[in-house]
Amino acid sequence: MLSLGDLWSSCTIDLYLHRRYYDYVGPNGILKKGREIFLTGCSLRTATEGSGKARLLPTEYVVILLDEDEDEDAMLLGAQFCTYSFSSISPIDLKNCTFYSFYARIESINSLENLGNIQRKLITLIDNEGSKMKFLLWGEQVLLANLFSVGSMLALDTPFISNFVTNEREESEELCLEYGSATQIYLVPVIQQEEQVVLSSTQMRSQEIKSSQISLPRDSHGAIDFSKYPFRMYVIDLGDKMSGVSLYSMVTSLSMQRTKASETIYHLDVEDESGCIAIKLHFVGSWSLTRAGIGHRVYISGLTCSMNSQKILEVSWFEKEPGSSFVNLSCLPAFLNSSCLHRLSCLSDISDQTDRTHICQVHLDQVEHFNIQVLLCHSVCSEPVNQRSDGLYYCKFCECDCDYDKCTYIFQLQISVTDESGKVYAWCVGLTASELLQISPEEFLELPEDERAMYLYTLQEESFMVAMVYCKITGDKHNKTSDGSFPDWEITRAQKVD
Repeated sequence: MLSLGDLWSSCTIDLYLHRRYYDYVGPNGILKKGREIFLTGCSLRTATEGSGKARLLPTEYVVILLDEDEDEDAMLLGAQFCTYSFSSISPIDLKNCTFYSFYARIESINSLENLGNIQRKLITLIDNEGSKMKFLLWGEQVLLANLFSVGSMLALDTPFISNFVTNEREESEELCLEYGSATQIYLVPVIQQEEQVVLSSTQMRSQEIKSSQISLPRDSHGAIDFSKYPFRMYVIDLGDKMSGVSLYSMVTSLSMQRTKASETIYHLDVEDESGCIAIKLHFVGSWSLTRAGIGHRVYISGLTCSMNSQKILEVSWFEKEPGSSFVNLSCLPAFLNSSCLHRLSCLSDISDQTDRTHICQVHLDQVEHFNIQVLLCHSVCSEPVNQRSDGLYYCKFCECDCDYDKCTYIFQLQISVTDESGKVYAWCVGLTASELLQISPEEFLELPEDERAMYLYTLQEESFMVAMVYCKITGDKHNKTSDGSFPDWEITRAQKVD
């Protein structure tokens, strides 16, 4: 069994080693403490009764990483992999079961046409003499290709040598390498051009501000992909030729910018402790995210940054790009359900910190009927619609006409909530308002006027866990109530406390 630790944290997990690697463990074995490996095709054995932790089950697909600058690794490569080149493969030696070892650079990685339902990957290798050889992966073996990158050096110990099978399922005279039962793979990763990037410490408000440095690779276009680096970035860190960027930030404004034939673009302004930035959200069709209001905390991944012709930084997000996500943290049920994710705030203290989502346990004060509105909203964006003179409905946020069947009724509520420290006047909308009122808009409308008043009276002193954000920001085009006024605080999520 190997105990593995990843590169990004202090977490460890045990791996049951496949028997084909037993000979690589021991005092003189290459698998020792500190050795880096890639592995794939793993299955997790979850913790069961009597066993305290989960473990990884054996996998045949383990790649051992080597470093040519380390003496031990350089000696292994020189002693074991410099004897043969691809041109030295002899049919006679093959019949005599000669075992070959090769050291070559990965020139390309491509998918081949399936043979039936069997997947195939073709890796083209080139040795130090310039000779090329195909390395073929079949079936489940194609997982190994995910561990390789073009330009890296591959050391193949005892590959299986066979005739290449064409797409017509015919054997050609051309020889190729395959991953056999005795094959072992070593990898010397390619060393890419790197740049020193200085990142601000997460202790941004500390008097002892520290900076951390990390070297990140650039691609052939000089761009840096941050998607695989698990550190937090701030607005101040953003720069030209960045992709895969993630931000935690607060929404300060949101509106449609323009609509093209192929996409819809929204203009989103966000800010964090370090500054503010404008983001262009590109949608294939209409708005497809959950509601994002002023003051809401959001997590956005998959951002790309570039300088325009005026040397102004432009940040963009594309809905369908791999790795793109948009999560409204202020509306997550987990904030209320998981005590490890929040610290309870008193209502008397929240006005001192208007840049965060507060979790409070509150009671409902008197619920007034005139503070409840039932609005027809666009189901796609949860924003109110207006009926035009021709009977059609128009969504100002999406700037489009919408049929009645694409609309739904929601509550918009203004209410006072209290705790032992004070009282706050707030507003809420949609599912949050329904949770506080504990009734649907349709059911509420069916009640006679006198029964509505009686029902609202029964809600007094009901206890709720709520998430609250400060939303009094000038220029808000997204959250205005129908009469143009709304309180400074919004309740973004609510859950009844029994």
